Amino acid sequence: MQAIPFTAADGHELAVHRFDPHGPARGQVVIAAAMAVAQSFYAPFAHYLAKRGYVAWTFDYRGIGASFKGPRRRVKADLGDWLHKDYDALLRKLVEGAPELPLFVVGHSFGGQVAPLLPSRERLAGLVNIAVGSGSTRHLTPRTKRSAPLLWHVLAPTLSPLFGYFPGARIGVVGDLPTGALMQWRRWCLTPDYLLSGEPGAREAYATADFPVLALTFADDELLAEAGSRMLHEAYRRRAVDYRLVEPARHGLKRIGHFGFFKPQCEMNLWPLVAEWLDRAAAARRGDTG
Repeated sequence: MQAIPFTAADGHELAVHRFDPHGPARGQVVIAAAMAVAQSFYAPFAHYLAKRGYVAWTFDYRGIGASFKGPRRRVKADLGDWLHKDYDALLRKLVEGAPELPLFVVGHSFGGQVAPLLPSRERLAGLVNIAVGSGSTRHLTPRTKRSAPLLWHVLAPTLSPLFGYFPGARIGVVGDLPTGALMQWRRWCLTPDYLLSGEPGAREAYATADFPVLALTFADDELLAEAGSRMLHEAYRRRAVDYRLVEPARHGLKRIGHFGFFKPQCEMNLWPLVAEWLDRAAAARRGDTG
């Protein structure tokens, strides 16, 4: 693992790490994080992908993790900045640096939700969605649904102006977020079909995305109901999604939930599902390009 200097599309410095395989690379994999989750959380999985022959990349969106440059109230960023200036800029840089290697994204929650909206999505050899579903209030689990009104109608509009950012870490809700990112996410969550109805052009972006998708949805996800995951993945029209509902007990696990896939205890049971899919997709891409 090594830290790689990276400058976003607007000159903002981002924290990026690269995990190299010991031999020739099969491809490159960018791990795109969930909302407010730092890249360090994904390091064990990135090491695993490197052992499987992939150059793995992790990064923090501006205002998150090691890409945070304080004070927090001065961080001006919305989800569009994360998508276009950070996420997409990294993908473009990797394609320019190694055009011969197939490029994949493993998107966790938010990181997978927005992948079809990436301007450079045509360069993707495939997308792996981990716990990707709809954050609309109608697609939340019962417990999360009960607490959502407090977040969206009281905490978000009250605390963000007061602090200049959303202080989620100190109150144990989501995590610290730039105000712009939180309020855009709030708009998505308060519409019936999440970003498909809350973000202009998103439904068309899903319908026209033309890359293979593997979706692992977990039956014990404590945040998102499975109906919302199916709704998002049914919005893909060009190709059928390899959609899998994963039951923890069938894989010898007591619990997976929204975050458990990336924890080391899943290395033997679940991580090979992704690695084997990447191997097949990488081989198919090499065949496509001759």
